[in-house]
Amino acid sequence: MNDLRKDVPEALQSGINKFSCNRDLDLEDFLRNKAFTFEDKAKSRTYLLLDKNGIENRQINIMAYFAIAPQIMYLPAELSVRQIKRLDGFSGKIHGEKLKALPVYLIGQLSKNDEYKEAIEGKIILSYAMSIIYRAYSAIGGRIVMVDVKSSATGLLRFYRNNGFEFISSDEDTGLSQLIYLIND
Repeated sequence: MNDLRKDVPEALQSGINKFSCNRDLDLEDFLRNKAFTFEDKAKSRTYLLLDKNGIENRQINIMAYFAIAPQIMYLPAELSVRQIKRLDGFSGKIHGEKLKALPVYLIGQLSKNDEYKEAIEGKIILSYAMSIIYRAYSAIGGRIVMVDVKSSATGLLRFYRNNGFEFISSDEDTGLSQLIYLIND
């Protein structure tokens, strides 16, 4: 595979370099340093929401972005077979054993540029991400959308809950909480 970064137009690289998310510097780092590698290796797809005024002036100003990836969600051991069946939509067991993992669509990154924090709402960015996921769902199936959120980010946890996601587990080692959204529940 080719390194995608070498083919990036200067205007796009400039837009990426100007992207700022002081609330979570990992989101800046992903866009600047990992998104192209993840794209090249088909680990995820990154989508940019652009300011149309910038495009008219031959500039690329990134208002927000999100990344989506196929992922495996490892199920907490304390979930009952009945709870797992609800998540799976079919069965809580395979070959007589309780399911331990399920395939999911992961919204791995979702961020807005500090410069545009008043210009675009998080729920609009999330709706764009969900529209991509619904296209994949229509083409290949799947039923769970997952996000990993820093457990200490109470505002972000509330944001996802207010948009239909439900808490499934938290991992003390990583400091992340998993929230899921069931498609066609």
